[in-house]
Amino acid sequence: MAGVRSNTPAAYLKDMYKVYFEKKKALKPRYNQIFKVVNGVKGAGDKETQLLGLGALERHLVENQEINYKSPGQGWPFYVKYWTFSDGVSLGFEAVEDNVKVSNFLKKLSRTWTESDIDAKETLCSRVFNEGGALAGDWVFNGSHEGQTDPSGDLMYDSKPLFALSGNEFTKKDGSTYYNSIAGLDLDVTTFEQIFNLHTSTIAYDELGRPVNQEVDTLLTQRGSDFNMAKRILQTTEGYPQSQLNDKNIWQGTASPLDWAYLDDSAFYMGKRQHEDFQFHERQAPRFSYYEDKKTKGSLADVIERFGVMLKGRPWSRGGGTSA
Repeated sequence: MAGVRSNTPAAYLKDMYKVYFEKKKALKPRYNQIFKVVNGVKGAGDKETQLLGLGALERHLVENQEINYKSPGQGWPFYVKYWTFSDGVSLGFEAVEDNVKVSNFLKKLSRTWTESDIDAKETLCSRVFNEGGALAGDWVFNGSHEGQTDPSGDLMYDSKPLFALSGNEFTKKDGSTYYNSIAGLDLDVTTFEQIFNLHTSTIAYDELGRPVNQEVDTLLTQRGSDFNMAKRILQTTEGYPQSQLNDKNIWQGTASPLDWAYLDDSAFYMGKRQHEDFQFHERQAPRFSYYEDKKTKGSLADVIERFGVMLKGRPWSRGGGTSA
């Protein structure tokens, strides 16, 4: 008996994967520019425990003084849950048999799933920023998964929001407290400098209270007026931005302006993109299936994938935004 197109799903699957990756290369998402992408992960999620340094060296006061041996200190535990995302479509028997261009139809279908894949990743990662000031936290910060319960629940590992305000500071392991968000700010030269100094100086200490280099390479904003202001601050070459003075623009080139269509909170963010502490874990790349429905003789097509975010620090600070 002669075969029909629905009996050769492998050929269509190959075509779907090909178009999916071709289309993906054409899109320019932001999540993989802001987060460090980690591949090859396994399981329902993951846990990583921070290891602190041994502290300050001890100055010897007498000759032949004994060395003081200590156990290494343990820092915060970090969790990530790998969320599952899927979609499917049913193609009727007649629709398949009478469609002389099934391959073209699947190409169009795989293109829409490419866009949905990017949308899901952009939505999840931007949620970290959009809900970063929520006082009660948000599910995107909850890394609980099979066999592991995230003790901080919907908040960061230290049970504080990602963007903590003065009066609701987060505490480091040495007992010092900090905030990395200032409410009520609109982006301009003055507020840029305010957050820049906060990020690179005021809170630039590690868990043991030692000064560190808190890098800035990106000023992240919504599309529109904030992005235009970011470009004006960072790219003005003659004179001081927003001023009649001809002073040198000291902020030129200190960071790159970057807009993100998925941001929905009226805030601007300063930090380092693809920082080790901001990780996007790709647990399972999109997996396509195309097969015959045994009951109707129609066809079914679906896609399923898994990914999540692991946050191991605060490499971003925020100006403006909401905290409710």
